[in-house]
Amino acid sequence: MENALDRPVTSFVSRQFVLIDGEIDVAKAVETMQTRNSDTIIVTRRGAPIGIVTDSDILDKVVQTGGDSDRILLKTIMTSPVITASPKATAREVLGLMRFYKIKRIPIIEDDKVVGIVTQRVLADSIRTSVLERTFRKYRSAVRDQLKTLLGNMGLVIQFAGILLVFPALLGAFTGQTESAAGVFIAVVGLFATGFILNTYGERGPLNLKQSSILVVSSFLLLGLFGSIPYMYVNPFGNIPLDALFVNSFFESISGFTTIGLSMIFFPENLPDSLNFYRSYTQWVGGLSFIYLIMMLFYPEQKLNAMKSMLGGTMLRFKQLLITISIIFTIYTAVLILLAYSTDGTNFIYDTALIFATVTTGGFSPSSTFVSMDNIPRLFVVGAGMIIGALPFAFHYSIFFKELRRKRLGTEVLIYAMVLVAAVPVFIALSGADPLAAAFHIVSASTTSGFQFLDLTTIPIASKVMLIMLMLLGGTAFSTAGGIKVSRLYLVYQKITKKDITDIAGSISTRAMDKAFYESMIVIGAYIAIALVTGLAIGALEDITFDNALFEATSALTTSGLSTYLIAVDSDILSKFILIANMVSGRFEIIAIMYIFIARLRR
Repeated sequence: MENALDRPVTSFVSRQFVLIDGEIDVAKAVETMQTRNSDTIIVTRRGAPIGIVTDSDILDKVVQTGGDSDRILLKTIMTSPVITASPKATAREVLGLMRFYKIKRIPIIEDDKVVGIVTQRVLADSIRTSVLERTFRKYRSAVRDQLKTLLGNMGLVIQFAGILLVFPALLGAFTGQTESAAGVFIAVVGLFATGFILNTYGERGPLNLKQSSILVVSSFLLLGLFGSIPYMYVNPFGNIPLDALFVNSFFESISGFTTIGLSMIFFPENLPDSLNFYRSYTQWVGGLSFIYLIMMLFYPEQKLNAMKSMLGGTMLRFKQLLITISIIFTIYTAVLILLAYSTDGTNFIYDTALIFATVTTGGFSPSSTFVSMDNIPRLFVVGAGMIIGALPFAFHYSIFFKELRRKRLGTEVLIYAMVLVAAVPVFIALSGADPLAAAFHIVSASTTSGFQFLDLTTIPIASKVMLIMLMLLGGTAFSTAGGIKVSRLYLVYQKITKKDITDIAGSISTRAMDKAFYESMIVIGAYIAIALVTGLAIGALEDITFDNALFEATSALTTSGLSTYLIAVDSDILSKFILIANMVSGRFEIIAIMYIFIARLRR
């Protein structure tokens, strides 16, 4: 890039000057300056420049001395002789003249005429700009290229999400629930339009780990934003201000797409059936990792290997993941819907919504009484669905196909099953709950599903702490469940005890294993620290006991959704945003957020 000092001085000339004869008095000259919006007078004699008068000259030599501006002539206060330069001179040469003569302005003369004036300030600003441009040009170009790639990929994801949300919109229209249908259609149009704009300014291409992390986090935030439109349109929250309506709707939407299941809608049976279905459908969309699926569809597999730590567990190849999500989980969903419907046969939409929220470990229930001891067969169906959702995608694939090493998968699944079995009698002893109810809530907590019918505000603190620990543990890696994940804790245990870890991690290098151990320790520490800090904050904001606040914060962070029902429509807005932040962070097991800001983790 050319140095600014080597450019012709004509690149820096200003036309903000006036030519006035030296015999003119200062008062008339000032009037002319104001008319021409100029701060410099080039004093002339018979058209030739003989001196310069500036605002400072008038202030110092006339105003401050108390002189009569109508009697003082310009030639008596001008700086003379005038130093001029040719248009062919460079900025460096002109700056040298300014330094030598200790002046700040130089007129540019061509053919005995003043064609412009150059000031020291303009030259200094140009030099600073030139230095900054040379310094940051390569970085700006790199950022622009990376941003275009990120925007292009995000546009694809957002448009695909719009396609998926057409279904609940059509359901609302088909059932005649126009208000709900209109809200979802507006969200769909918004997603398509945003995706189109992002595609216009971006371009699709391979992503590095930081870009991938930004993509998945940003995509869920955008989904949450547009997904809040149906809630705002229907407004199930009552007569509240517009800002509160937006926050509550955004909360519900994020809770859906991140499969948390926390809700301020305590009686969802009052919602239109199509909106009820939409709530659970967002969990099905978000829970089955459609973003990862789309990325795998368009990008080479080797480009996605770097994301294994973010996804966790055994990484299926694209074809395997496509089969698992589009075929195997569809079969699971269909079978469970039929089983749920067979338990009472009253509302097929409710049963469908329930199972969508079950297999994705989401936890949205279509009715406040739909999951209860009044229908025990349905409890077993929901329990089975929750466990299915908490097991690895690779495990489900291995049931139908023999391509994967089942020992590695079996170890994690076995540990998880042992935790479930051992936790039930302990919880019964601590809480005094009915055995079936205790078993259901243990499964709900450990799978981070969030279905509940017990009043968790009334159970002893010890049993509440146990549920918190199970939520933090979470399900298995690369499943729809949240939490720290069994595989991470097992990897840390094996590493600390220096035992063979190939059964859980496979054949990977020592360096890769050390990195996985380091990341696992960070994730475990971050989960605990964030849960404690946000629990303290919510407790202070809502003026509630720490155990209940910690329970709510942990539930959001681990994508569980079990609740003490302390967050309501009229709760503090800051508390809701804290929980929203926990939901988004927990959806990606915190590590994706760290990949964005900590370069060392991406190496």
